Amino acid sequence: MAYNLVVADSSLAIKKICQTMFPEAAFSLHFVGNLEELNQLLDNLTPEAIILSSTVLDPLESILNLNNKLAASGRIPIFVIGGCFEPLPQEYLQTIKPEKLFLKPFYSESLAEAVRQAIEKHRVPDTLPEELPAGPPAVSRLDSANLPDSLLREVRLLIQEEVLETERELEKRLRSNLLGEIQHLVNQGQDRAQKDKTDKDQKKG
Repeated sequence: MAYNLVVADSSLAIKKICQTMFPEAAFSLHFVGNLEELNQLLDNLTPEAIILSSTVLDPLESILNLNNKLAASGRIPIFVIGGCFEPLPQEYLQTIKPEKLFLKPFYSESLAEAVRQAIEKHRVPDTLPEELPAGPPAVSRLDSANLPDSLLREVRLLIQEEVLETERELEKRLRSNLLGEIQHLVNQGQDRAQKDKTDKDQKKG
């Protein structure tokens, strides 16, 4: 299944780079030109990652709206692309907390690799249920707690990352045990075949 990747940038050059670096077989690209379009898209789509140009970080109201949507979704990695000579509004970056910042000019391969690594890091293992288990009472009361959206997002990220890390470790152990069982059965089969061959050779002798 292709990963949904949103690119919020009006630049045709960035669009071409993303179309080249993220093939259709693995990624479904969604292009928007400003924060308003991005917020509308996030009403109907939860992407695996977002590439966001610093040129669209305006106005503040749209940024706050975006931050609220990110807090609700829990774990969407954001990558911000900034210009070498364009001042980046630090208060905006502190609000959305990007995974990584790329300043032009940059290697497109570096952006692609960072996006892939972030998606893999946040990916729920295919062999385990996609729904996260219900948390303890303290966690389930997060939504009703009177916390700032930015802090609420951070808490959710920490909790979900801990759960995903536990699931990935469990998956590794299950695979390791399964491989051990398969190898044991293969060895038994080989020993039995060797014994049968030896018995036949003895009877012929």
